[in-house]
Amino acid sequence: MLNICIIGKGSIGKKHGKIFKKLGHKVSFLRSPNKASRKKALLNSNEYNNYEELKQFNFDLYVICNPTSLHLSAIKKIIKKNINIFIEKPLVSNLKDLNKIKKYYQKYNINLFAGYVLRYDPRIIYIKNKIKKDLKKVKYANFFLQTYMPSWHPKENYKTSYASQKRLGGGVLLTCSHEINLSIFLFGEAKEVFCTYTRSFLNTDVENSIILIIKHKSNITTNITLDFSSENEEKRNFQVYLAKNTYSWDIKKQTILVNQNGKKFFKKIKRRTLIDNIFKYQNDDIVKKIINKNKKNKKSFKNLFETEKVIFAAKESNKLKKFIKIV
Repeated sequence: MLNICIIGKGSIGKKHGKIFKKLGHKVSFLRSPNKASRKKALLNSNEYNNYEELKQFNFDLYVICNPTSLHLSAIKKIIKKNINIFIEKPLVSNLKDLNKIKKYYQKYNINLFAGYVLRYDPRIIYIKNKIKKDLKKVKYANFFLQTYMPSWHPKENYKTSYASQKRLGGGVLLTCSHEINLSIFLFGEAKEVFCTYTRSFLNTDVENSIILIIKHKSNITTNITLDFSSENEEKRNFQVYLAKNTYSWDIKKQTILVNQNGKKFFKKIKRRTLIDNIFKYQNDDIVKKIINKNKKNKKSFKNLFETEKVIFAAKESNKLKKFIKIV
């Protein structure tokens, strides 16, 4: 059993808490004092209101779930040698903070995990295994995410959400970066990026809708549409087009649609693919890597922040109106 501290008790922090407890681990929370309330006993877990209180405990894993702009300050306050840190995506909100985390990573030998949970979706793993030997036959892929951010928490003013505020690390590129991560997971590192922001009526200080083109080093091009200002239609899917086959994933469907030589059929996946199951696969895998302490499990920092490199290049691309090379 691991002793786990979750920093932040918003919706994603509570989700991780519930899953880790179901896996048999001890869970504590660090949250802002002004938010400690009658909901304290929600998960029957200990709660702390400042980092000083944490120093008396030896936690096996810290899970950082506060707003993206606060990730670096959280790491600064818990950092020590060989610490295990799981950061909800994305790692940081700017390139300066990314470079600082890299220094901590190297100096303190941090075992760092990034929360791109869709990599654990059995349907996506199925597609990856199908195309990995035929990457040269992949023509391109299209990713679509359309959602309406004001409906995420209907009882709250969406303009106070971290997702709608630049200072908290909001914006659709950072908040909805799973599709960018999946494109790298499926097709390898990005070579260059072009991004343009499209019209939105949410009146925030962040980008709410973008179209992104990624050219991968594998010579595959992915087209990504991310929009959290889509009031009339919500969808999340992607299609991979090969010379003769097509694979289609939809987050709401429990199957993969395959078009093989003109014949369409649904491939049913044996493992459960509901989102809570996918989170369980991710968190269980992280626990196993910590317990096994296998050095082969530790990724290089370069591999950890490929997604963030694309995000920051995309922001620069929109500003300069041209393709930006990934370095």
